[in-house]
Amino acid sequence: MIKKLDWYIIRTFFGPFLFIFSVLMFIFVIQFAFNQMDKFLGKGLNLWDISKLLYYLGLDVIRLVLPLTILLSSIMTFGGFGERYELAAMKSAGISLARIMYPLFSLIILIAIWLFYFCNTTLPENQRRARNMLINIAQTRPALNFEEGRFIKEMNPLSIKIGKKSGKNDSEWDQVFIHKNASPFEDQQTIIADKGNIVSKDNHYLKIELYNGFIYQDNIRGKNYNELKKQPGNAIKFDTLTQYYDISDLIKKSLDKQSEGDNFRYKSVSELSTYIDSIQTSNTAYFKEIGENGLKIILLGQNNQLDSLDYSIYNETYPFEWSNLDDLTKYNLVKAAIEQVKISKHELSSKATEMKAIEKFVAKMIIWQQKNIISYSITCIVFFLIGAPLGSIIRKGGVGLPVVVAIIIFIIFYILGLYMENLAKNQVINPYWASWIPNALFLPVGIFLTIKSMKDSELFDVDNYLKPFKKFINKFIKQKNLEHSRYQ
Repeated sequence: MIKKLDWYIIRTFFGPFLFIFSVLMFIFVIQFAFNQMDKFLGKGLNLWDISKLLYYLGLDVIRLVLPLTILLSSIMTFGGFGERYELAAMKSAGISLARIMYPLFSLIILIAIWLFYFCNTTLPENQRRARNMLINIAQTRPALNFEEGRFIKEMNPLSIKIGKKSGKNDSEWDQVFIHKNASPFEDQQTIIADKGNIVSKDNHYLKIELYNGFIYQDNIRGKNYNELKKQPGNAIKFDTLTQYYDISDLIKKSLDKQSEGDNFRYKSVSELSTYIDSIQTSNTAYFKEIGENGLKIILLGQNNQLDSLDYSIYNETYPFEWSNLDDLTKYNLVKAAIEQVKISKHELSSKATEMKAIEKFVAKMIIWQQKNIISYSITCIVFFLIGAPLGSIIRKGGVGLPVVVAIIIFIIFYILGLYMENLAKNQVINPYWASWIPNALFLPVGIFLTIKSMKDSELFDVDNYLKPFKKFINKFIKQKNLEHSRYQ
């Protein structure tokens, strides 16, 4: 049965919790919006589409905001209890710190379970919806793929550069430059226009209307040098020019870029486990095949340098005793073997980059599964075990010192997590270990602080740490005084 004291502790905790969570969500989402807004503003999207897309993508920050909120709230709550002497009153009534932490600890466990469920089910679905929105934007608004001041080379054999875009769906262009990519022996063509208008006929073809420009064309195909010298410059002025272009490849590359390497982000823990096991099984078979092929290249390669040597001068059956060979044949054999090893080494080194990329991709999936879906839920509990006793030791509420201490702890935790993640991606440590090392290191800290707080230890009293040194120094000072007193 929940007592009144438990309700009071929970109510006191929920005030800072809701305030800090709202502030942090606002800060993170605003930062995310500023980083992504330039991709959507002025692209013909309405405010509702932008808000919905930012909502889907902004939910990803909850797994970072929630542990930090728990850390801050717990420090502020128990710091406030200590500052108002409520913590001392509870202890004087025979209530231990563990019993005081019990209702909030139970609540944090429920929050951790909810965060796991959210990251495992709700978040992947929202991320998938966000990707679908990006795909729909790319398909229905092809002008989004054209950036100002940059050559678009995906529309082979053309390169298009736009000075400025405006109008509905960015369909009105200024300072249009279109150049045909051709070899020096093919006909050259360049179109320059002051203005242009782009109209999408469907998801794969564009109709471009250009206004007030010139067509510069050199017909050099099949002509010799003398004919080219006599050919005058060919410039055609136009008031209106209509062109049709196939943009299916451009849209496909845009979609592939958005979805490349990110499919695992839309899977649950169980789906990821099955996916990772299948990839690792196929990788094991593939790596084994690479090793066997490398061995075949050394021993049975088509261009094996050892097979090119002439052994006809020897009557013995090949292979024969090394001692029976003359110095020149020995030299040629060693040289041929070295060359064959170099060929095999070059062949395997070309596969090394591919193998590292495969292992890096597997490590990214494991880290995503263990860290972003599971580990952050445990981080909520770890941060509470750090924040609650730390607040009772600091005995300061409000947004002053507790905020500074919490931010420092979170920064250390976050940097350590990034460092472990990079080590795992570079195959330095196991990705499973990398996902759990930050929690494994901070959990003993939380247990240590809880024990110290239960014993009312003055953890941040500097004099307690200086006492052994002072005692050691005073010992020598007393001996020095006794030595001088002998001659007085």
